This record gives sequence, C-alpha cells and structure tokens, in this order.
Amino acid sequence: MSSAAHVAVLPAGGRERTRTLPRSEPHARRPTIRLATFAALALYGVLRWATLAHPAPAGRLAGMLAAAVVLGGIGIALDRKQALIVALALLALFVMLALAGIPVRWLTHLRVAVSANAVGQGLSGLPGVLLPYLGINQWIRMVMLLGAGLLLLAASLTLALSPRTLSELRRMLVALPLIALAIVPDTLVRPHQPYLQGLVLFVLLAAFMWGERIRAGDLAAAALLVGLAGGAGVIAAPGLDQHKPWVDYEALAGGLAPANVESFDWSQRYGPLAWPRTGNEVLDVKAIRPDYWKAENLDVFDGRGWIEGEVSGGEAEPRPTAAALMRWTQTLQVTVRGMRTSDVVGAGESAAPTDVSEPVVRGISPGTWTAGADLVPGDSYLVTSYSPQPSAAQLATAGGGYSTVALEGYRAILLPQSRVANIQQEIIFPPFHSRRAPLPASPIPGETSLGMLDSSPYARAYALARRLAAAAPTAYAFVASVERYLAHGFTYDENPPTRSYPLASFLFSDKRGYCQQFAGAMALLLRMGGIPARVAAGFTTGTYDRTTHAWVVTDQDAHSWVEAWFPEYGWVKFDPTPAAAPARGGQVPLPAIRGGKAATPRPRIVHHELSSATSSPAARRANHGSGSSALLVALALVAVLALALAALALPITRRGEDATPDELLKELERALRRTGRPVGDGVTLAELERRFRTSPGAEAYVRAIRLSRFAGTSARPTAAQRRALRSQLSAGLGMLGALRALWALPPRAPGAPLRRVGGLHSR
Repeated sequence: MSSAAHVAVLPAGGRERTRTLPRSEPHARRPTIRLATFAALALYGVLRWATLAHPAPAGRLAGMLAAAVVLGGIGIALDRKQALIVALALLALFVMLALAGIPVRWLTHLRVAVSANAVGQGLSGLPGVLLPYLGINQWIRMVMLLGAGLLLLAASLTLALSPRTLSELRRMLVALPLIALAIVPDTLVRPHQPYLQGLVLFVLLAAFMWGERIRAGDLAAAALLVGLAGGAGVIAAPGLDQHKPWVDYEALAGGLAPANVESFDWSQRYGPLAWPRTGNEVLDVKAIRPDYWKAENLDVFDGRGWIEGEVSGGEAEPRPTAAALMRWTQTLQVTVRGMRTSDVVGAGESAAPTDVSEPVVRGISPGTWTAGADLVPGDSYLVTSYSPQPSAAQLATAGGGYSTVALEGYRAILLPQSRVANIQQEIIFPPFHSRRAPLPASPIPGETSLGMLDSSPYARAYALARRLAAAAPTAYAFVASVERYLAHGFTYDENPPTRSYPLASFLFSDKRGYCQQFAGAMALLLRMGGIPARVAAGFTTGTYDRTTHAWVVTDQDAHSWVEAWFPEYGWVKFDPTPAAAPARGGQVPLPAIRGGKAATPRPRIVHHELSSATSSPAARRANHGSGSSALLVALALVAVLALALAALALPITRRGEDATPDELLKELERALRRTGRPVGDGVTLAELERRFRTSPGAEAYVRAIRLSRFAGTSARPTAAQRRALRSQLSAGLGMLGALRALWALPPRAPGAPLRRVGGLHSR
C-alpha cells in the first residue's frame, strides 16, 4: 500500500495540477513498536502466570515467551507468507509442548495417545489443587505450563498472520490471549496490589493497541489521557470489586475430575468382597523396584479377624541390619489417581513422607502414616520405604531371635469372649521351637491357656499350627509349610459364606475365599506356631508402564497379604492367595491369551528432578488460593483436543475382508493397554469375559473372539457389541474417556460377504 496520497488542486488560473501529501502518520507501519509492545504485554502475562506455581518455572516460561516473540517478529518480517508462517507455527508448537514438559521422544515419535493421557491426568488433578501449586505432580505442572504456551502461541500466530496495517479487531484478537495470560492467575492467586496490577495491564494494553499509531508530537497527550483513564479505573475499582468471580469456575473445573473416585475400607470383613472392582486406575508409583504398595498394617487378631490396632512393644522391635537397610530401601513417588484416601500409601516400613498436600501423622502401626484430610486425584508425594525381599536361602539361615519381649505382641491373639470369665482373653504363644506352653496375658483363676484354646473355635487351628511347626527345621520352613498347606484343597472365591468365625471355617470347612481369608488364616497359623506375623492391606504391584516409568495400579490390584518377622531383615511379605486372583495377574502382557511367553518387564532406574516444599503442609494450605480455575483447565484442554483430533483424523475403519480371530485378539489387547487396563500374566479370554459381565454387550464381544478362536465358530463381534465394549473402556477416564476409548477401539466397517470355510459360515 502506498504511503502517500495524490490529490487534485485547482488554482485561480483554472489549470489543474497535482500535489503529493504524506499519509496520516497514525496509520504508518511501525513494526518495531508493534513487536516491542506485544513482547511487553506478553512478558507481563508470563510474569503473572509464573505465580501459579512455586518454585516458578521461570526458565520454561522464558523459553515460551522467546518462541512467541520470534514467531511474531518473523511473521511481521515475512509479510503474510502464510505457508512458511504456518510451518514455523508448528515448530513453535513443538517447542511449547517440549517446554511444558511433554518428553521430546514422545513428540518426535508421535506418541499422541501417551501425550494425551499425560495431559488428561494433569487435567483430572487440577480441580483439587491449591494454588500456588507446591506439589511434585509433573503432569499437573505440565498442564499449567501448557496453558501459558497455548495462549502465547495463539497471540503470536495471530500477529504473524496479520496484514501490514492492523485493524482494531485484529489487534483485539492478538491481545485477548495475552490478557487471559495475565488475568487468569489473578482470579486464582490474588495479587498483593490488585488495582496497581490492573493499572499496569491497562497501560501495556493501551501501548499495544495504539502505540504504533501515535505521532511523536502527540505522545505526551496520549500518555496523559491513558494516565487519567487508568487513575479513574483505580479509583472506581474498589466499588466494582465484588470479591467473587462472575463465573463459578470452581464448579466448572470440578467437571474435569475423574468420573469415578473410589475409596477403600481395608477392614477385613470376610464376607463377599466389597472393594471396587471396575478396573479404574487409582495410583501411579515411580520406584526402582516393584513392590506391594501398603496402606495399612492389621496387627491385632480380635477373636474373629484381623484389625488395625496398637501392639505393645511394636516401637521397640529389633531393627534390620545396616546391610539390609541399604539393600532394600528406596524412595517412591506416589500419585493418587482415581481414589480418595487418608492412608499414605508406601511399601514395607515407611519414613515420614514429604510433599504431601495435607499434614501427616504417624499411623497406629509403626512405619505407616495417615493424612489429616483425604488425599485426592492429583496429589503426589515422596516416601522412603524399607521393604526387604531376601531369598529363600537367606531366610533359611536367618537364625533365631524370636524370644525378644518386643515381639510378644506379634505372637498374641485374642480369643472370643470366655463363657467362664465373660471377658476376652489374650493368649501369647511361645517363640518358634521354644517348646513352652502358651501363656495368658492376664491369668484367670481356674483357667489355663491350653484349656481356653481347646474350648475356643481355634482349637483345630492351634493343633494344625503345632503340627506344621514341629515338622519344620527352620522358621522359614514353617512359613513355607503353611503356604503349601493353603495351596492345596482351597479355592479362590470372592463370594464366600459369612461365618461367625470366618478364618476357622475357612481352614476346616468352607475352604474357599479370597485374599482376606488366605492372608488372615496364614497369619493366624504363624502366630500360633511362634512366628511374629500380621496382615497387611493395600495394592499389589500393578502394571509397569515403560513410557512413564511408573507402576500403574488399578482398583483390581487391591489386596491383603502376610508379613512375617525374620531376624536381620524385619518384616518380610508372603502372599498365600492363589495366582488366579485378579490382584496377582497384572504385571506382564497377555501370554495366556497370545499363546506366547512374555518377559517380566524390568524397570529402568530413572532419576527425576523433584521439588520439595519449603514450608509445612499447614502453612501451605493457609497461604494457598481456594482451588483451580476452569479457565486454566479449558486452555490446557485445547491441546488435548487437538491431539485427540489428530489421532482421530487417521484412518479408523477397515474395509474389505473382516479381521481374523488373531487380529481381533491383538486389537483387544491393544485397546485394553491404550485405555490403561493391560491384562496380566495368566489371564485367559474366559476370565476377561467374566470381568465384563456387568455389560452383556461387552461380555458378548469377548465371547465372540474366544469362540471364533478356540471353537472354530463363524461368530464375529457385532457393531453394537463393539460400542458396548468401547463404553466400558471409557468408564472412569473422565471427560476425555470417550475420545480415548474411540482411539483405542475405533469403529470398524463391515467386512466381506459370508463365505464357506470348513463347513462353517464366517465373515
């Protein structure tokens, strides 16, 4: 566009001539001022956004700001060469995603689903966080940074694609993302001088909107006008401030929380299993070694079953050797997903956790910890745990040391209320192979310990324990003999009958139950044989995710097991529950279904940079804001939707011949893995079919694959059954569950017409 205008001038003599006049200066193109004011407004927004987390990710935000300014500057210089600008914008998006915290290898290998899952986890944790965020959950921090990156990218791309002369509307479109960058943090973490902050934002916005078009001679007048307007706003602001948002963003943000947030009652009720069994992810654990993730110790046998309680001398029990402590101590990073819990989940015996969002206190049992309020999805913490895993040979040579008084409480049980004394009596069993008789904790005239045992429901259990202990040359041999006893003639069943004395009935009449019965019976026999023992409750290892280097734990991994005390090592875990239990099947891919033998994953040792809090949890809660914003969440959601749409843009239907049973089986395995439900070692299609029994359509889908693969039928899953399975896969995955399930199990076009194969019809 020409910078001058040609006008006609008619002089007095009547002859026409032309004269060139300069174009009005306010419309002159001054790209340096445009870019400088854009950078200043973006810098202010970045500084405000940095207040959302502590410590502030200054370096990453500075990198995002630099990428945005460079993109805007190149766009102005290229003067609307759109193809090249779009290519540069894609490069800037890559930079923003990497700076936000998405691993570069995920981006370079187009790991769309994995990236979307990470963003989804961060989004699901946002509604419950306190701001400024002091936690160590890397996905929450990543999503917060991603919100800033997307706003900066939107503003810089709009600027880069703009014409030489910006209209008011175009300037507004550039400025809006930068305004959001500045004001979203102020709605969440109230600034110390909010009206002054507003004045600064107003001045920077005015400079961007009009600075390029103000003539040098009018600069003082413009500054005075902006100052008067800003001053009037500062004066009027207190009266306009209602101290509450116009939009209830907390209610909106709550919609991003996981759809199914579960809780666990670790009480051993011994009736039909009441724990959630939906397959929803409840924990992520980053650890050097796999382990059982413990929530509670059940140290007391109350006459009917195992309960949480205090054992005398528990704090004074002998400590493991220094070599054992060094060998089997590791630091875990635990992230709560789809559950609420006041238990600080660790492994073995845990030291005081750090970076917990709530104050923590010691649990009733040594080595366990409890939060002052429920931990919710998105909470993440570090806990150092000692959990020994010695070999059978090491345990066989561990020696004695069971006679210490500090361990007496772990060799004791309460008998049911006595008919003679009308009270419960505690019986302390002698140490392993000591050949002494049990003793009552408080003697009752006319009663002996053996007499009370013989008249109790546990007479046969005591006789069994004595027989097994007498035949065992070592303490470990006794433990192994109890495991062998429970491995023959007993059946895994999650719906056992309810009994007055469930463990006695389990041992000698019912002989069927689940982890609570198996673990409870084993711990009872060990105590009666003189081995300190208890029941532990929590989760089995889960499935190792090589992408995130974390163990993914679902509600199906909820479990109870046994811990027995050994000299030199302390509490060692044993699991008498049959391997058919769902909680024991989730650590490797599908060898039973695939027909091949899968190798157990070996996690790599990964060092993570983790920030720690600089103040107490109570002080952190007092100084935080009151929640997270739906505006912030919505910004990050844009990235997830873009990634999901990119995945959905790929071909998702298959035409031509229908898939073979083997192909359908591989697709089913992939769909389970992509939705965070990988099936473990030993799981068959029949067992998988039972897991979907709450949805007839999904159950029929798996049945059709099983029959076509093993029975040679022509049955293939129908479209309706496929939709039913997809619905089950999306359950518990939050707002993005439907997209994730659609990506995992896309629609399939009808196959070829029916043809005869071996006398059977197949598609």
